[in-house]
Amino acid sequence: MTGGEIVVLLTRRNLLQACGVAGAAALLPVGGAVAAPDDWLGWLRAHPGDACVVLDDGRGGRVAHRAHERQPLAAVRHVVHLAAYRRSAVAAGERVCVGEWERYHLGLDGGAHQAALRALGLPSSNGVRADDPRRFVAVGDLVSVMVEHGDFAAGDWLRRRVGVAGPAFGDEVLRLVLGRPVGVERYVDDPRLRLEVLGRFPDVPRTDEGLRSWALGTWAGTAAEVGRACRGLDGAVVGVLPGVVAVGVGVRWEDGREGVAAVLARGVDEAWAGRARELAGLVRTALAEPAVLRGFHVGLS
Repeated sequence: MTGGEIVVLLTRRNLLQACGVAGAAALLPVGGAVAAPDDWLGWLRAHPGDACVVLDDGRGGRVAHRAHERQPLAAVRHVVHLAAYRRSAVAAGERVCVGEWERYHLGLDGGAHQAALRALGLPSSNGVRADDPRRFVAVGDLVSVMVEHGDFAAGDWLRRRVGVAGPAFGDEVLRLVLGRPVGVERYVDDPRLRLEVLGRFPDVPRTDEGLRSWALGTWAGTAAEVGRACRGLDGAVVGVLPGVVAVGVGVRWEDGREGVAAVLARGVDEAWAGRARELAGLVRTALAEPAVLRGFHVGLS
């Protein structure tokens, strides 16, 4: 995160690979001081009041730390949308007009929408929206880029289609831009409001302090809720906002065993936010290897 940019979802298809991170980190005295943590387990151990953790490996191994405390979810909130989609009667093959999807695109998503367009093979010459808004994509493909790239617009379109409760992603972006609560559905339907938003974008607070304050006030939830929503995911979602890192993981093994995990962290500096994928790798490893799961248990007990 540089220049006050809001960085949102940082997932990729190889996110579930263990990132070479295993075992517990020890905080060792150095010259009478406590050494800085050098991996995510060490960070969590050093910041227990800023972390909420749930891990269930599906074979009786469980860890819960501040599981029911509410913290910012960043784009990990997409697992709620995904769960609602799975419960709905919406078919994966249903077609969505790109222009309808992009009505919800507000920017300030760290390039997530552009990544989604590239993933779906949709040219975007202006670097903002698709060149041809009349094209169609399948709902299943839209859901995939929502999860893998964290596109707020895809999440808000799906929210309306399947009836997800709670604030939209766009609601929070509009609050940042306008300084007052405005629903994204009003933005979609009101041309004058869209012009106001366009005019206000240059005035969006760009300081780290301002963005962190905004991020802490965005959509929130608990690790327990995220863990439940990850059942059946068989993948990972990572959300990053200024000062916030969140991870949701679901894993299904060939024997039918299913593991789920959620880690929500706040007070995260830029260097650790850049290592968010390592946290997803560590969590995935903990669901597969009991020794690593014990490391979480010991570190957070």
